[in-house]
Amino acid sequence: MHCIVNKNALLNLIINVSRAVATRTTKQILSGILINLSSNTLIATAYDLELGIQDELSVQTEDPTFLRISEPGSIVLPARYFLDVIRKLPDEKVQIQTNSNYITKIVSGHSEFHLHGIDASEFPKLPSFLSSNAFKVSSKKLRSLIESTVFATSSSEVRPILTGLHVELNRDFLSFTATDGLRLATKKYPFEEVKNHTISAVLPGKSLNELAKILPDSDEEVVLQLSEGHSLFIFGSMHVYTRLLSGAYPDTSRLIPSQWKTELLINRSELLSAVDRAVLILRDKENNKVKMEIQNNEMSMSSNSPEIGNVQEQLWINEKLGEDVQITFNGRYVLDALRNLESETVTIRLNGSNQPFVILENQENGSLQLISPVLTR
Repeated sequence: MHCIVNKNALLNLIINVSRAVATRTTKQILSGILINLSSNTLIATAYDLELGIQDELSVQTEDPTFLRISEPGSIVLPARYFLDVIRKLPDEKVQIQTNSNYITKIVSGHSEFHLHGIDASEFPKLPSFLSSNAFKVSSKKLRSLIESTVFATSSSEVRPILTGLHVELNRDFLSFTATDGLRLATKKYPFEEVKNHTISAVLPGKSLNELAKILPDSDEEVVLQLSEGHSLFIFGSMHVYTRLLSGAYPDTSRLIPSQWKTELLINRSELLSAVDRAVLILRDKENNKVKMEIQNNEMSMSSNSPEIGNVQEQLWINEKLGEDVQITFNGRYVLDALRNLESETVTIRLNGSNQPFVILENQENGSLQLISPVLTR
């Protein structure tokens, strides 16, 4: 194989697909990037068997120097070194040529590298989607759905299903939900494209987190396809594959209280800053415990570390309905929740000191965050 390609375009291509390169694997082929040249296209693919990303560059008639392919072919190159080499090449043009022994010559300006490649036939095949459920959603909405929920997925493999995001298309809404057993995050958007169409699947949180990083912040349409074992996201020339998690996702709707004893309306930024200061002196071993006390229309926020010191401050509540209450919570969980909300004010609903509380965005179809208290004696 032999081609000459624009360096910056190739670099962006490799950076995007390298998100799916396996970082810890005994299979050398999974730590590489597959480069495939056809008569008019350069395709790059990475696949760690859970997440796969494929993108391409095409020959441009208006700019013949952008990509010139003189010999089609394919090779798997070590992702780490291939990326570093392309990033540090001196010229705008890169020549890539592979010989029969899988040695790949990379030339730019006066620099010349030789990388040992692997036979492309050993690279795993991406999942096929011949017949599958499919629908479209804007890239901006999809990013919002992921970012507003993915942080609440579990990092423990004790219950693998909780490491994923539950994606539901039901009636008129598309919703994403995550929980690790101590907190829950859910967000939904109205969805009018397909009536009487129901979809329920659990996608790996780590994979969707990488997807969110490369989704454009625009209204560009993303096509989502689902098969029995995998999902596929298509936007522009990019194809992102993820496997589905098997098992039944818990019925999280039962965790959200329908009644409450106390309801607060408060400025999100002020509350975020207060909690951020409260956890400043805390350490992980202390469970990031922050105490919140509501009396009349005032909120008291405090935390204490025997080794470091303590902090206490007052916040003004915009509106309050119901009983006074005090509750202790994990400050890190509340920070995660507040940072992923968008509205200027939020509603907090509580049912005493020993029950989970809810933080709601004050906008239509916004996020809902549910956080379990830290029980104290």
